[in-house]
Amino acid sequence: MTAMMTPATTPLLNGVRTMLFAPTITDAELTDAEKAVMWKLSAQLLDPMYQAEMALSELYYLGLNVVNSLGISIPPELEPLKAVLGWCEAGIDARTERLNVAGFRLPGQTEVDSSLQEFWQTNNLDAESHLAHEAALIVGRSYAVVGPREGGGVPLITIESARNMIGSWDPRTRALSAAYQTYRDADPASETFNQQLATLYTRQAIVQLRQDPKLGWLVQDRNDHQQGIVPAVQYAPRATLSNRLGRSAITNAWRNTQDRACRALQRMEVSGEFYATMKTFLLGVTEEQFKKADGSKATAWETFIGRISALKADEFGNLPQVETVPGQSPDGFVTSLDLETRIMSGHTGLAPHYLGIFSDGNPASADAIRMSDFRLKKVSDRLSVSFGDGHESLMRIALKVAGESREGIEQLETDWDYTGIPTPYADTESMARQVEVGMVPPDADDVLAYTGWTTVQRQRLAIQRKKTHGLAKLDNALDGLNQPGGGGQPADGQQPQALAALEARRATDGAITG
Repeated sequence: MTAMMTPATTPLLNGVRTMLFAPTITDAELTDAEKAVMWKLSAQLLDPMYQAEMALSELYYLGLNVVNSLGISIPPELEPLKAVLGWCEAGIDARTERLNVAGFRLPGQTEVDSSLQEFWQTNNLDAESHLAHEAALIVGRSYAVVGPREGGGVPLITIESARNMIGSWDPRTRALSAAYQTYRDADPASETFNQQLATLYTRQAIVQLRQDPKLGWLVQDRNDHQQGIVPAVQYAPRATLSNRLGRSAITNAWRNTQDRACRALQRMEVSGEFYATMKTFLLGVTEEQFKKADGSKATAWETFIGRISALKADEFGNLPQVETVPGQSPDGFVTSLDLETRIMSGHTGLAPHYLGIFSDGNPASADAIRMSDFRLKKVSDRLSVSFGDGHESLMRIALKVAGESREGIEQLETDWDYTGIPTPYADTESMARQVEVGMVPPDADDVLAYTGWTTVQRQRLAIQRKKTHGLAKLDNALDGLNQPGGGGQPADGQQPQALAALEARRATDGAITG
């Protein structure tokens, strides 16, 4: 059995639309079944509607979507004036900010598995995993690919975009039955720079292809691993029974509400240009009466921003009549925008202050803040289950690629940081009480985890605790040796040597501890 080949790691170009050609019929390295899978997945991936839906979700996340006016209150000359709101971005980020993987635990373990942590950290997944979470929530899905690292060692894991990769889901095994990826090589240092490349992943083989302008797709490399698994994982946190590819968290309700709010801001801005300032009407005055110090005529703007101190009567003795009209208040637009903000808060599950609504009264209590955060926490908890399932599958595949096996690997669990609002003092008080009544051992790892300590910090504290405990034992031994007839007193003639050894050990441990 040969090892799985390294997955393509060349940077991807979003939105690539390349005409697909059939693999060369004379190429014996691609079976008829593989051709059929490749054709089916490539047609689905490059379907214009499929790509357009993902592109639209990305535009809403970036605040770059076009919000058309209704053509009534906005003059045609001001159509280019656009309002941008980051509500969709806030809804996604509020979820991904809470999804931090602390590590992985096997059954019976109280601490994260060090070997799997090495896999995770070596591939920089503490940062890259956030890209998978964010992309999956924006467009509905993202992918990760596993393969051996060049030169051996920890398997190579890369996060891939759904704009360039797609998979076929097997609901029976709850895993990918095949996957297809295509991209244009954007690495100028690569031998295939600017060429269209593709990779087909099946349960028996991994095939890398290159597109020839005349001959179509040609097989560059092939590996028949025969391991019975596709070395790729799909993250689809909002999948349904009828759509296993998942759906974007940026729903139509999010989009429509943000569009209405943007139009309200646009109308407010136009109103500010035309109606917000006070209007002054001078009746019975001619333009000749507005002159500057040098005798030249003042422009309308110079007259507006200047102060009219006096105007003389006309030849008939009539004084000018001055009328003013106050500017229009923006309260109506503010009320409309406030309504849309509250609607968006309901759609996204965000507390109103996430979207800029703050109470002018007394600050909310801690319990009130927790209650307002309850829905978002529950959403984050559900997402952690979905993403955690993908991460666990990823680690199982990585172990298989590395040629390792673990007892109880099917029961692997992802250890997540707390997804709610941290309240260190209240959590510490609660856990201290549970330790006091004997419900929880004081040195249990879960005590520190509950009170907010990270995995790395807990590991350091465990080492520190062991060293401190060891030094306490040494102190007790030294005290026993210093007492005549003590239970720990060595035989005659050995006490100076024993004391010196213990003192040296203590000094060494003290230096390490410090």
